[in-house]
Amino acid sequence: MPDRKVRAADGVRRLAVLSAVLLAGAVAGCASRPAPRVTMLGDGVLKSPTAQEAEAYCRNFGAPMRFLNFKGPGVPTGEVTFRCD
Repeated sequence: MPDRKVRAADGVRRLAVLSAVLLAGAVAGCASRPAPRVTMLGDGVLKSPTAQEAEAYCRNFGAPMRFLNFKGPGVPTGEVTFRCD
């Protein structure tokens, strides 16, 4: 009988360790995504080093994005000012 209890305890211990490793991996995977580099200028106006990072920032909130001080077709290059409407 003691053999069964020892094997059962080993199984529970292995399951606990496996669960802890999987949970730590999930947390690390979620926490390791790079955050967009955005500076808040005030009154809802934001500044980002690239248009792609500005789009990623607004996408986090599901808000449409509008570039400010940009005239022309396409996507601006370099540093951009924008709003998430």
